[in-house]
Amino acid sequence: MENQKKLLILGGITHMIDVVETAKNMGLYTIVTDNNEESPAKKNADKAYHISTADIDALEDMARHEQIDGVLTAFDDINTWNAQLLTDRLGLPFYATKEHLEISSNKDQFKEFCRRFNVPVIEQYEKGDGVPVRYPVIIKPVDSYASKGITVCQNEAELYDAVEKARRFSRHGRVLVERFIDTNHGVEMYYTLQNGEVILSAVTDRFVHNQGRQSPPLPVATIYPSSHLAEFIALHDVNIREMLRGMGLKNGLVLIQSLYDNGEFFIYEMGYRLSGEQHYQIVKRQTDVNLLEMMIDFAVGEDIARYDLSNFDDGFMRYPSCNLSVLLGPGTISEIKGLEEILDFPSVISWVPTREVGDEITVTGSYSQMLGRFNIVCQTMEELNGTIRDINRSLEVISETGEDMVLARYLAGEKVT
Repeated sequence: MENQKKLLILGGITHMIDVVETAKNMGLYTIVTDNNEESPAKKNADKAYHISTADIDALEDMARHEQIDGVLTAFDDINTWNAQLLTDRLGLPFYATKEHLEISSNKDQFKEFCRRFNVPVIEQYEKGDGVPVRYPVIIKPVDSYASKGITVCQNEAELYDAVEKARRFSRHGRVLVERFIDTNHGVEMYYTLQNGEVILSAVTDRFVHNQGRQSPPLPVATIYPSSHLAEFIALHDVNIREMLRGMGLKNGLVLIQSLYDNGEFFIYEMGYRLSGEQHYQIVKRQTDVNLLEMMIDFAVGEDIARYDLSNFDDGFMRYPSCNLSVLLGPGTISEIKGLEEILDFPSVISWVPTREVGDEITVTGSYSQMLGRFNIVCQTMEELNGTIRDINRSLEVISETGEDMVLARYLAGEKVT
């Protein structure tokens, strides 16, 4: 096609298939690259290269040869950094600067911005500050992703090994020690930035499974809208909007995570990219605005003002929705039962797999234990709860030893079993 714009997509994991297909439906020529010749998204792209997403020199040469018009990645913090470096060299649009990514990926810097704008954060312990440590505590790398390197410590004897583990997962060898809030309930906020405007796209309740004394909690369900929506807006929305503006953010998607305990919100994490649960699919069903398309248009230099979110700047969702995670215990996947039946449910709008038959699962306390995620949109809360129950009844993940590997199931009424 004459004058067809070319989009270079960094990373070919299963999540990226939707990115490729969306870009192609928008009329773009798609090129996917990473160092895995069998990456699933490459089969869907117009062209594929087997160049590591970390090899910026080789990517630059290829991009100039192909005369690409834009670079995009999604769901992955490391490739977000690579995309920023590459677009900077090529003089192409990118929604974030290096400084923006430093703030969003570095927990210390993010917490400092929170304090500056009166956004509540979790109590932190510093060596030699004279403040007695209240156990349990959670040990985190300052700059790692996907729950890697995180340990919950019940006493001082467990602290040393946990700190060393966190250092190994930190790019800069730095560690954060925070009070551990033992709750299975968090609240997530999704903000959309568009030409300097800050829009509250969604507020959700996030439920987790605590799988062990030392392992960090992992998500099992995210429910839209949050039961604490009005409370959050009254207490913290204004300050968080001001904080995002204070960071200098102009465009892109922001996920902010908090714990909710005894009527208080404790902000602890920020992501500046498309979320791994593909929340844009639920937003699209609710508002008819496709945030993935918006970010693709931005990447290739198109005006994104036509994506009008002004009527949806309140975090509310008309239709009860859920991102339902499937967590697995240890074992090797021999069979997945019920998946085709579930995908025929009219309220299940997408399935985002991350594991498949033959994969070995080990208990790492990270997202590597996740089989995948269902996105569900219903007309009523009763229908949503019924759909979740039907999924729980239908889905089985069988190990080579014949056991069901599903580690936890979310049930109606804020329960995890």
